[in-house]
Amino acid sequence: MGTLRVGAVCFGVGLFVASVAAVAFGVSFGCTEVFCEDPQPTLAVTGVSLSGVAVFDGCNTCRLNPAVVAGIALSALGVIVGGVGVVGDLRDAE
Repeated sequence: MGTLRVGAVCFGVGLFVASVAAVAFGVSFGCTEVFCEDPQPTLAVTGVSLSGVAVFDGCNTCRLNPAVVAGIALSALGVIVGGVGVVGDLRDAE
């Protein structure tokens, strides 16, 4: 199987896993409910672990679903591997 097909399969499986996990369990596992009078709308990743990715939005911290994060990462890997396959096919065509 060529790199183009491997990339397409990784992208498709990652997209499927991320979308099913987001619909079945939600994108986030929980957020703090802190009231801020003057929130600064900035997003920052505050932690990455096997239990998910923690994102801080200026007032509250949310933990993202690890299955959604893994699906997005697998889709990104599929795009990179598929791009390498496209470049390889273009080089072979010359």
